[in-house]
Amino acid sequence: MFKTPQKLALAASVSILTLAAPLAAEEKAGLSELDVTTSYDAAQDGNAAEMLPNIAEDLRKAIAERIPGSDDAADPVMRVDVQRVALNGDTILPASAEFNELTGVVAIETNTGEGGLTVPINVVATTDLSAVPEGYVGIAPSLDDFYNAMITGFAENVEIAYQEQNKAGARISK
Repeated sequence: MFKTPQKLALAASVSILTLAAPLAAEEKAGLSELDVTTSYDAAQDGNAAEMLPNIAEDLRKAIAERIPGSDDAADPVMRVDVQRVALNGDTILPASAEFNELTGVVAIETNTGEGGLTVPINVVATTDLSAVPEGYVGIAPSLDDFYNAMITGFAENVEIAYQEQNKAGARISK
């Protein structure tokens, strides 16, 4: 199944993230619309728009795998905006397009026009191999592993935000 220790380590970290999601979520209506955009550009002293032209579509696909779509216009609408992509705080990405910070916001609009939910999503990845416990071998993921982990982590956090709404799309009081 996993051909390299890197992929095994990545799968383990993604599995741990998945456990953070609510295990007994109520059955939800699907999304009548899912819109993922990026609002960063060269004017913001960054080059992510040129380096990662498919990030919005990759995120849309990852979110759609976790939250079903619906043909019912009365179901909630989700709008996701990626606002910042950085490598250790720097928005000028290297030629490799490596990044480890992904920041954005998800807005879930209700079918009633009332309530709804807007949540910031901030994901960071690290390869602090100095934190590897004794007896273990630290393996740094590849650039592709990092990219996929960042997309997956962002999508999972969008799903968690979605789970905080009831079937009608109104926020669940805590």
